[in-house]
Amino acid sequence: MKAAVYLIGLRQAKGRAALMQRELDQAGLAATRVDAVDSTAVSREEMLSQCRPEGNWGYFQTKDMACTLSHAKAWEAFLGSDADVALILEDDVFLSPDTGAWLADLSWWPADAGIVKFERWRANRLQVALGKDGFTHLGREVRQMLSRHAGGAAYVISRKAAQHLLDSRPFCITLDNLLFNFDASLPARGITVYQVQPALAEQGNEAPGEVGVGPPRHRPRGWPLIRQKLRRGICEFRGGFRILPHVVLGRATLEKIRFDGQALATPQTQHTHTA
Repeated sequence: MKAAVYLIGLRQAKGRAALMQRELDQAGLAATRVDAVDSTAVSREEMLSQCRPEGNWGYFQTKDMACTLSHAKAWEAFLGSDADVALILEDDVFLSPDTGAWLADLSWWPADAGIVKFERWRANRLQVALGKDGFTHLGREVRQMLSRHAGGAAYVISRKAAQHLLDSRPFCITLDNLLFNFDASLPARGITVYQVQPALAEQGNEAPGEVGVGPPRHRPRGWPLIRQKLRRGICEFRGGFRILPHVVLGRATLEKIRFDGQALATPQTQHTHTA
């Protein structure tokens, strides 16, 4: 198997680009740059040609549309290459130095995987349901992800999953929910997702003066706000009800995803299956 790496970022974010180049270098990676959709240069009306204004997670923010469409550009670039999988990165992450080793030898890749999430979302109280069956590779576990885990800044995607997501247009939900919210996103239900634990990446690698680019967020009012809260509440309830049997029957555990920015094993370490 062959892997490609794509780095998404705004063209004008030179500080972020410099910081990310350091991360790529120390992780042993070379990335193809994908210019992000700029929500200050592309109007909401233009983006609505590929997006819907509202979906199962409520109002689709203009910034979030731009983010989702930026990832779609990366998926299209990947499908135009000869790679079997692609690591998609946003330009504000810290990477473990062994990230490159994970892509150099993909013999560990699960046969049924559509996406393997390398990232940890920075929410200290968040617990994610991970399947008990899995394996260890280079000192980290790879286990099926069964519940929502936000963040779309570092994940490896297969060609089949990338095409599946592109075919789901028009998009109606934020990128991380599109990928990793199995109860709010219909496309996510068609993808088997795995999580690396401890994670190989974490957001927060910010350059001064390059935070919060784009128009302010719109907060729905009145009935649209009530409708949004109801939709999200239903999705959260459905998710809890869906994963409860897995946890009760011992098929999954609820865990906090950790980020470890150190190499945990040498590339010669073989992956071993665990139960």
